[in-house]
Amino acid sequence: MLTGALAGTRGVAAAALAAALLLSPGLTSSARAADSAPCTPDHDYPGTFRCPIWGSDVNLRSAPNAQAPVIATSPDSGFLRVLCQVKGGRATYGSYWHTWWVKTPAAGMAPSAYMSEIFLVGGGDDEPDSGLPTC
Repeated sequence: MLTGALAGTRGVAAAALAAALLLSPGLTSSARAADSAPCTPDHDYPGTFRCPIWGSDVNLRSAPNAQAPVIATSPDSGFLRVLCQVKGGRATYGSYWHTWWVKTPAAGMAPSAYMSEIFLVGGGDDEPDSGLPTC
């Protein structure tokens, strides 16, 4: 039978050992999911990136917020050309959610627009795209 003092010492030692094992890089998996399809530089348009997207006619908004007005929809090509990513309002789609948004370049008379990163291929909920700079 353990005394209270001895049990407390063993409890602290066990907690310290567990913490050390959890913090050892070789023994834990990454806290973030791997981005299986990061955005890549678009060599045809320097300073922009090509981001693979899923879905079609995805809303592009005037600001990085799900309540901002829709000003365009995504192309059907499966890719969206963007400049950078920015934190914004929370967007949801089914069980997915994100507060990161991609910003498209202005084109002609059309202003820059924002699309929730929910619709980028790869990554997990609320993870920034590993291939994009922050705006």
